Amino acid sequence: MKSLYSVLRKANTFWHELHFVLCFVFVARVKVHEQVRERIEKLLADDALEPGHKLPNENDLATALKVSRTTVRHALKTLEYEGRIERTPGRGTVVRGVRSEQLLGKLAGFTEQMRLRGLAPSSQLIEATRMIPSTPVKALLRLENELVWRIQRVRCADAEPLAVETCYIPCGLLSEEQVANLGNGSLYDLLARRGRAPASSEQSIEAALLNPEEAALLKVSPGRPVLRFERLCFDVRGEPLEFAVSTYRGDKHRVYVLLRR
Repeated sequence: MKSLYSVLRKANTFWHELHFVLCFVFVARVKVHEQVRERIEKLLADDALEPGHKLPNENDLATALKVSRTTVRHALKTLEYEGRIERTPGRGTVVRGVRSEQLLGKLAGFTEQMRLRGLAPSSQLIEATRMIPSTPVKALLRLENELVWRIQRVRCADAEPLAVETCYIPCGLLSEEQVANLGNGSLYDLLARRGRAPASSEQSIEAALLNPEEAALLKVSPGRPVLRFERLCFDVRGEPLEFAVSTYRGDKHRVYVLLRR
């Protein structure tokens, strides 16, 4: 029994020591990844690299920083997750532009949001179709027998595709000519000129993955994380104006919420 107890005690000591060593190695590797990430960030800052500028490949970075290629790959993955760079097969690693930001609590259209952040908004009109609304859309917009416009646009900031927006608007609010010109202007400004300015909205946000259709419009690969907004907009009398579903690239858009107690 004494011999068995001695063996078990030694085994327990061994596993404790092994656990300590593994934890030390893990922490050391994490610190190396962080150091490499910080050095690459410094490279971006010192060289004042513009969005779209291509970085050296993993082998060249590993040689220059005197670390393994695996360490560089982990550091680049972190920077990609943070939205600082973009890695695309065949294109390499490039510097990303600034993220757009949205402050919840203020009702503003895409055009106004982008201008407030010093970005140049633009749109590509993909589809504008008169249609019979689905039962959910009909209920949300409180319609009886009226047709709606289904308008799909790609929303861009500084000419870069940022979001896919599909909105439903009663046909009586917009003429065919006005809808056709939505690629060059703001829907909310247009509604305001018609005396139906948006005054309030109900909005929900959820995390989702980019489907193939949206990915093709945004010119990125499917399966990327996105923020999906659903918004029901009302005029000053509380009458529904628009129901919209907007899918924003998760690596290019950030949401802020102002909280007060």
